[in-house]
Amino acid sequence: MASLLNEDYQIVLVGVNEVTKEIIPGNIISIHRTHSREELAGFYTMADVFVNPTRDEVLGMVNIEAEACGTPVITFDSGGSPECISENSGYVVECNNIAELIDKIKFVCKEKPFSKEACRDYAELFAKHDKYREYLKLYRREIIDK
Repeated sequence: MASLLNEDYQIVLVGVNEVTKEIIPGNIISIHRTHSREELAGFYTMADVFVNPTRDEVLGMVNIEAEACGTPVITFDSGGSPECISENSGYVVECNNIAELIDKIKFVCKEKPFSKEACRDYAELFAKHDKYREYLKLYRREIIDK
């Protein structure tokens, strides 16, 4: 991606270790892993878009975290990552389709089609207490009531 986006775009990679830092292109800003929720929320909030080109994500918690900070998400249509995106909070693109990924990045940065409020509203659907209750209901229905 770094070689396909011009100087109008800046990629920031968070969660980098020393080994990875040495091999990523020089035009990518690398930030070591943080254990600070506030710092991480600041990174999400500063971004115009959060790009998660994952191939194996089980749920896509990082997508939900970005949306909770009002930042739209672009991700591949693989694993559980697409389940965390709505038509009002980002785009899901074909896995490994870098041209489509780049097009969506440019579109989101230029047109700003997603509001911070819509992203936050969608993230609220994944509130842990609500999900916990849903799992309990499912468990009771499928295991206990049978």
